Amino acid sequence: MSTCSLMLPGSFTVGCNYWASHAGAMMWSDWREDVVDADLAKLAAAGLQVLRVFPLWSDFQPITALRGYAGTIREMRFGEQALPDDDLGRAGVSRVMMDRFARFAELARAHGLQLIVGLVTGWMSGRTFAPPAIADRNLHTDPLALQWQARFVKAFVTRFRSEPGVVAWDLGNECNCMGRPGSREAAWAWTALITSTIRAADATRPVISGMHSLMPSTDLGGHWTIQDQAELTDVLTTHPYPLWTRHASQDPLDTLRTTVHATAESRFYADIGGKPCFAEEIGTMGPMMGDWEAAARFVRVNLFSLWANDCRGFLWWCAFDQTRLGDAPYDWMAIERELGLIRDDGSAKPMLAEISSFRAWLQASKLERLPERRIDAVCVLTRGQDQWAVAYAAWALAAQAKLSLRFAWADDPLPDARLYLAPSLAGVGGPFGRARWLE
Repeated sequence: MSTCSLMLPGSFTVGCNYWASHAGAMMWSDWREDVVDADLAKLAAAGLQVLRVFPLWSDFQPITALRGYAGTIREMRFGEQALPDDDLGRAGVSRVMMDRFARFAELARAHGLQLIVGLVTGWMSGRTFAPPAIADRNLHTDPLALQWQARFVKAFVTRFRSEPGVVAWDLGNECNCMGRPGSREAAWAWTALITSTIRAADATRPVISGMHSLMPSTDLGGHWTIQDQAELTDVLTTHPYPLWTRHASQDPLDTLRTTVHATAESRFYADIGGKPCFAEEIGTMGPMMGDWEAAARFVRVNLFSLWANDCRGFLWWCAFDQTRLGDAPYDWMAIERELGLIRDDGSAKPMLAEISSFRAWLQASKLERLPERRIDAVCVLTRGQDQWAVAYAAWALAAQAKLSLRFAWADDPLPDARLYLAPSLAGVGGPFGRARWLE
């Protein structure tokens, strides 16, 4: 995977999301280089190319607000320790944590693993991890929270922009779960701040959205849209877990409707947004959803389907099981504990063998860059409908009819096609504006 391979049509990358096997999200505060090195060796030996990794925000920017008269903030410190008078200190960033990440990057590079870095990791597996000074504020709109986020992002990207193993900057892990921005405009402004801060420090790498559960409009009440993320970032992302995605958990893991979900959702984002999209997190949510053999079949179908439809990558969630951890969120969320490719005893699950086999096949096939997709029909989505429900159903039906779909938004110019599908039209004002209809 080169710096821009996610941007290359027809390319495909395999990997996983990584937390250390001994500590999960606490790996930076409970740093054990020997364990991390052994983890990375196992993942590299399995043929994985890239890891998505997370500098936990509360560890890397552990600022506390000290208050004076009437509770006004007088100073930011690391606990009682004054912030150092240097670039990292003025950004409230821990040098200890930055040095640990630097060593982690060296280890990954030594094992031939490249990194996508989720910068603002303030949300992870059901728990918020914000710096103490701003933990009770709206992380998307509060000026103090925005100020320190921008400082952290600038400091981190500046420090690691010369690290050759970093191939892309991710805004953070599902940052639309960190709070409620209150409006589409506020969500846009937060995204614009973080992406602009990244690009001011490093304009050489793509910026990845890292968001999930986006829609083309705010008809259903959300504030984060595909179009806004596409406007501001270079690569869109889906996190197509059947359990958490509306309409996608109706059938067994290894059946048609479930296995086309990731591809349908990734094409939905890519076509509506006009930007590349990949399955940045994908998984089955453990053995209660299906046994490991069914999960392996789920992996195999999704690898080939995503690859064949120019959905640029597949990153499993996550590398290792976390059944022995007593920290939150792992003691809160039973469903988060058995999601790894590798068990706590070090044995690999069948899903890892499928990823390894696919990667070996792809290398041997000489098909690492596919030609442009052939499009048989355009499916037009409109306001006033549940666009994801319509898109998902249309994709599943088209797959059975052997039709290759492209999605289009009714407010945008329609691409040329021999066949247009307009399922579930809705709205008393008409699904198309008059000018667009006359085109």
